Amino acid sequence: MTQSLIDLRTTSYGGRSLFAMQPIARGTNIFACEAPFAHVIYKDYRREVCAQCFAYAASTSRSIGDPRTWSIRSCKATAESVWFCTDDCKVTWESGVIGPMIAEVNALLAKAKIATRRNSAKNGHDPILPNGPTVQISQYHIDKAWADAEDLVLSRARLSSYCSTMNLEDMELEISRSVASAIVQRYVFDHRVASLAISSTTPTLNPWAEVLDLQSSELSNVRLRPYILVAHLRVYAFLCHSLPKHLRLYVPTVRSIFARDTGNAFGIWDGDSRDEMLGWGLWVGASYFNHSCCPNVEKTRVGRTMHFTTSRSVEIGEELCISYIDINQTITQRRQDLEDSWFFKCRCQRCQSEEPDEASLH
Repeated sequence: MTQSLIDLRTTSYGGRSLFAMQPIARGTNIFACEAPFAHVIYKDYRREVCAQCFAYAASTSRSIGDPRTWSIRSCKATAESVWFCTDDCKVTWESGVIGPMIAEVNALLAKAKIATRRNSAKNGHDPILPNGPTVQISQYHIDKAWADAEDLVLSRARLSSYCSTMNLEDMELEISRSVASAIVQRYVFDHRVASLAISSTTPTLNPWAEVLDLQSSELSNVRLRPYILVAHLRVYAFLCHSLPKHLRLYVPTVRSIFARDTGNAFGIWDGDSRDEMLGWGLWVGASYFNHSCCPNVEKTRVGRTMHFTTSRSVEIGEELCISYIDINQTITQRRQDLEDSWFFKCRCQRCQSEEPDEASLH
């Protein structure tokens, strides 16, 4: 964060947000978030997306004669195969700790998913399905569902029996991979901190603490999409059963990730054209930017890094906002998109100015 230019403040309307501490010229790079804390690339794109920089082989920006998949591969017996756009990306990825560990975990999850189809569930009933109201879901209902799931996983025998019949869905596996990447990040950070403590070196900021500072949208998300609670509970049980023991200790924290992922995650797209969504990622610092339908900041991804640049001149004290949606829509469409995915009614300057015009049409 460019400390002399911007300031992180708590607002009364949108959690924490960034504000200009001085006048900022158009085209100023004010913020960069280097890598996602959690991410997943969809199965259908893994041969086409570089595991290190997320470059897309089938991008419309590439020449017609270019290959549509990457040919450079890292393949180890204990890990899933991953693909790279260049040898440099492969070397960078293999020299790190997190990437190779995630690849090993993903190989375990892929095998575990197959095992969930071992037997068919009796009567098609899923014992982890929560019981509760069908009209208005309350926080109590969500808490009770999680408490029941936590009770299930306490018995290794019950958990194994359940997971052998759960028949994990493909999207549930994608969610599992995303959450597992965050668990690996936590594990690696904690062990680095332990090493630094021994050497009396001051540790860096705790990324998990920054995740917890993000706004939770659990209740709003589950009320709008009740099925997501079931998916989250199933993924929780699956990870409790499938992750190696040294990572299983972190599984109880996945609920906090679920509560913050929706509303804070960014799509991983094919460049700025947004033609293809290749997966999603949780860039924690990037979530500090609130939305406006007349934004003054543009975001671009270069490799794994998310960059934020002013799209016009900004005055001192002005809030720095990006657009979460396609702003070339009517106010009704924009507000509907925002309420469906971010659970708020936009009251930005543009929306307020367009309200009378919209009302006069009815």
